[in-house]
Amino acid sequence: MPMDGDFALVGDKVECFIAKGNAYIMLQTNAPEQFYDSLLWNSKSRCRDNGKNCGNLGKDVEVPFYTEQAGIWYHSCKDTEATPNGCKPVEKGMEFLVNGKLKVERFSREALFYYFEANKRKSMDSLMTWVLKNPKSEEFYQTFPNELESEDIIKAGNIAAPNLTGIDFYLWSEKIESRNYKRGKFSSFADVMKTCKDWGKMHEAP
Repeated sequence: MPMDGDFALVGDKVECFIAKGNAYIMLQTNAPEQFYDSLLWNSKSRCRDNGKNCGNLGKDVEVPFYTEQAGIWYHSCKDTEATPNGCKPVEKGMEFLVNGKLKVERFSREALFYYFEANKRKSMDSLMTWVLKNPKSEEFYQTFPNELESEDIIKAGNIAAPNLTGIDFYLWSEKIESRNYKRGKFSSFADVMKTCKDWGKMHEAP
């Protein structure tokens, strides 16, 4: 389902992750997460997989609660309502991961931390042993709201950059420090990423 409202970053802080010379920034946004299931989550907020009947169901409209047998699956808004135009924004919604090339990854925080832990293994045997004991979650891959593209997320980052006042810095999954900045320190999201990369060069062992 699309968003019924303007997409934006939430808060005045971002997180910088450094691993193996690579930089990643995690952004908190107002984009609501969505369910995709044969169940009607939140009862009235859903959209059929064929794109029809989006929005809230009327009071007198009856639909089977469990529809897997009928082959009907729904996209449902999480923690917000659905309208004919999509899911309403939320106060604290999806986190988006941006890599050092300012490209948005479709992976969750859980997936990033999984990647970090997997890369700590020194050999293929130890990696495979660990992977078998820690199977990959199906929720690693995030479904973006329909019509929301990578460019929209970077654009929102550029708009929010001058108002950012803090960055939390991580080496792999371990938080090392938090830094505060004056408003206006960053003129664009590229500036924020440069600060993340520069911190990594100073703190990650060669």
